[in-house]
Amino acid sequence: MSYDQPPVFIVGVHRSGTTLLRYMLNSSPRIFIPPESDFVPRFFGRHPRDELGERRIASILGTIFARYRFVKEWQGDPPRIQSFIQQMNGRTPAAFLDTLYRSYAAQHRAVRWGDKTPIYASYLDLIHQIFPEAQFVHIIRDGRDVALSMLDKWGKRELHIDIYFAARNWVRRIRQAQVSGARLGSDLYYELRYEALVENPEAELRPLCEFLGEPFFPDMARPHLLGRAHLQEGDFHAPLRQPPSTGRIGRWKREMSRADRRLFQGVAGELLAELGYEVEDLGRGPLQEQARCSLLASKYTTLQGGRRVLQALGILPPI
Repeated sequence: MSYDQPPVFIVGVHRSGTTLLRYMLNSSPRIFIPPESDFVPRFFGRHPRDELGERRIASILGTIFARYRFVKEWQGDPPRIQSFIQQMNGRTPAAFLDTLYRSYAAQHRAVRWGDKTPIYASYLDLIHQIFPEAQFVHIIRDGRDVALSMLDKWGKRELHIDIYFAARNWVRRIRQAQVSGARLGSDLYYELRYEALVENPEAELRPLCEFLGEPFFPDMARPHLLGRAHLQEGDFHAPLRQPPSTGRIGRWKREMSRADRRLFQGVAGELLAELGYEVEDLGRGPLQEQARCSLLASKYTTLQGGRRVLQALGILPPI
């Protein structure tokens, strides 16, 4: 299946600026990227090229429109099954997804579709099997700022999220994306930094547009205009109503305790240094800190092991 306009997938660790980048690209009149999908590994992870029967297509569509925030910006009723199948160029997962996303993009008068799902940083190889021509944009942010943002958003209501999890998750997602990206090559894989993007949006977006083969539009550097049109004060992503700002760069220096900085750096220091982020000389922590790190590491291993078992049983979707 070949595309005049190959899909673009934005990936990166949660709280790394993926939504900001989505709003920037959606500020192009040519591109539409819907809310996070999350469902590609669940539905197509085991058989990314197998043909889909009519009942399977109907089941997947029904589940997507019943359970996933992906459809939050869909306009009108869900697609009718027979009409949807008639629009598909074949019965493969690629044909299914292309038809779904193209219909979504057309509602927003765009000619090219994309996806913005952070967890797909771990699934570039799978998506490449489905869409060999797809382009991937990987946005990276200092992991300590990512950790603080994760803890702010989910730390009080998600059992598994703590400073150790944030560090391990940051390393895992970035390493997985970079390994896959190295295989894909520079025509299909592109990295950029959150810090540079908010400091000088236009300077970062112009080469990104060149990579994508897209024209640069000035409003892409002003995503707050789109944010104000679509987001209300108090929304989860309400900060996107404001112009890109450097104010949250280096939060960890002001707000992260020395113990948490030491723990994070102990887990992720090697990658921080590789990426050119500041690494501190913090020394070895006291026994109390070492015990805490061991406890959180055990918690991480136990919970992740349990999640893998539940995923293998089909009880939990891939993450």
